[in-house]
Amino acid sequence: MQLKVFTAFSGYDSQCMALDRLGIGYDLVGWSEIDKYAIQAHNAVYPQYRDRNFGDICHIDWSKVPDFDLFTYSFPCTDISTAGKQAGLEKGSGTRSSLLWECEKAIESKKPKYLLMENVKSLTGRKYKCFLSAWEQYLSQLGYTNHTKILNAKDYGIPHNRERVFMISIRDLESYYFPEPLHLEKRLKDILECDVDEKYFLSEKMIKGFIRHNIAHVKKGTGFLWLPKTGDGTANCLRANGALNTTDNSIIVGEYSEPEIIQRSRGFNKGGTYTICPAITSNSWQENNFLCLEKIRRLTPRECFRLMGVSESDINKIQNAGISDSRQYVMAGNSIVVDVLFHIFRKLFTDKSCESIQKKLF
Repeated sequence: MQLKVFTAFSGYDSQCMALDRLGIGYDLVGWSEIDKYAIQAHNAVYPQYRDRNFGDICHIDWSKVPDFDLFTYSFPCTDISTAGKQAGLEKGSGTRSSLLWECEKAIESKKPKYLLMENVKSLTGRKYKCFLSAWEQYLSQLGYTNHTKILNAKDYGIPHNRERVFMISIRDLESYYFPEPLHLEKRLKDILECDVDEKYFLSEKMIKGFIRHNIAHVKKGTGFLWLPKTGDGTANCLRANGALNTTDNSIIVGEYSEPEIIQRSRGFNKGGTYTICPAITSNSWQENNFLCLEKIRRLTPRECFRLMGVSESDINKIQNAGISDSRQYVMAGNSIVVDVLFHIFRKLFTDKSCESIQKKLF
């Protein structure tokens, strides 16, 4: 039997990518996306579904949408993320995150068997947990059993420290057990490209700015430091922003070992290579307390997509569509890690054995 699927807030549709990888027979009867670049990427990866985008979820006439078994809704995190202004998601507030409540129309009209929600971890925090509880109660009244848990991408095969809350809702009292964490074998160096354009390398001006940022925060006693990554670790959570930020993933090119300050160096060397020590522990640092050893660069868009579990062939399709680097960074940061979805769907559709009784994390 073919699974009929509708994805809301689709992006380039990592949900379909996970179903493809799992080998589940499905038909995407409809999707909902308004961002023109995400639509461009979706059409590049799934041209067969080009004419099934129903557009703005606020204006969909659900009586004209074919019935579906699975409804996924990764509504905007903009107003609940700790990286944003936290305007909230109260029903009727008009915030982007309040688009969650527009999903009521789809669920009540089509009554799908399965629902999948994904969003940032802060949805389970003290400030927003009441909204999550209200949503769970609403679904319960419609006959859904809800299973909610925070999952991290690094527990499912991807070297990416990305915690997200997932809720599986199943109509007619069917149980569900989230996949158990897996041992992480890959590291950041496993997803890096070999030949990278010079435009991705940080300029002397930018590095000096980050160094001044670190000095200022050390003096304040705060921990918001710019700490370039080495290939032996895992990536920080990708943001949905095309601009480079101090908390983004800067990569030390060369030998993958933790850099140390060996001597005081006056300025940057003429070859344009730099390194910064991550172990800043006192307020006595000056801008020149750095030994120049290695080059430092940002992740490329392809590397970001790899950290989101996107296959090489699908990355090629997106990049061949002519979408700019900045928009690719945004799309990757806005999406769901395919490998996490793969294991969620595996447990939902192909493996219903009870590994263990899992406790709620909040």
